[in-house]
Amino acid sequence: MSALLRREWMRFATAATFLTRAPWIARWASGEPAELARSARWFPLVGVLVGACGAAVYAGASLLLPTTLAALLALAATVALTGAFHEDGLADAADGLFGGYTKERRLEIMRDSRIGTFGGIALVLSLALRWQALVVLGPSIAAWVLPAAHAGARFSSLLLARALPYVREGAPNKPIADGIGAVEATVGGAVTAAALLAWVIAGGPIAPALAAIASALVIVGCGRLFAARIGGITGDCLGAANQVVEIAILLVAVAFAAHA
Repeated sequence: MSALLRREWMRFATAATFLTRAPWIARWASGEPAELARSARWFPLVGVLVGACGAAVYAGASLLLPTTLAALLALAATVALTGAFHEDGLADAADGLFGGYTKERRLEIMRDSRIGTFGGIALVLSLALRWQALVVLGPSIAAWVLPAAHAGARFSSLLLARALPYVREGAPNKPIADGIGAVEATVGGAVTAAALLAWVIAGGPIAPALAAIASALVIVGCGRLFAARIGGITGDCLGAANQVVEIAILLVAVAFAAHA
């Protein structure tokens, strides 16, 4: 294996270790903040694999169980594989962004590990929307939509980290977010585009194109909200955007499937 391939494999392993609960790959990961920032280029690829795992569980479970239960197991598989990493960010961000009246208070609430009203509601809505979207899509369509949705969700972190400052000084994630550069965004964008292209090949161009537009609008909306409420981003904000983008892509797929 060439030095370039070894380096990129290490970065992929670092990304997978950071975003999932896959212990077998941690042996190749780097603990250096600079390398973790560079590994962000492979966040969307990790998303593709997480989505593919969820789709595989959906397809397998649907052979034995009703679609509603198979879809729920698929969702549970993705949550278990990621250790509810982004769900945790969604809950903390919802509590902080909507439960505080000043920037300082919002950031303080986000640091609290307890889940409040806004966080609880956000979690319930996120899980319910994704579950029901998968039920409507069915396992055959979800096989293409889930990898693209998870890739686009992870890509949102790269764009937001490039566009907004990380506002929590001294936080472990700050060097990572600050270190995401144009190369990371370009590679991550290419991986996300490849996932969308697979969806295009399987089901036509209209739904993936609409999903890409919806994702862009959601990312811009999240960015404006984060900037207005706390002046930038935190890791919780990135996790929240991740969830909202995934939901947006799934809902576009559902809307297109319902009217196709």
